[in-house]
Amino acid sequence: MRNLPAFVAVGVLGVVLGLLGSVGLANALSPSAKEAANTKVSEQGTEAPLYGTR
Repeated sequence: MRNLPAFVAVGVLGVVLGLLGSVGLANALSPSAKEAANTKVSEQGTEAPLYGTR
């Protein structure tokens, strides 16, 4: 039980670094995510393919 504060400190540090990493990753990917949200998806085919039919 003497090492409990060290484990708590490492856990808190991991959570903080994880949050900072996820925010940084979201900011790095945000331009491409915005472009993907703004692009219109073209419909390739209106009918669903019938698999397994002869």
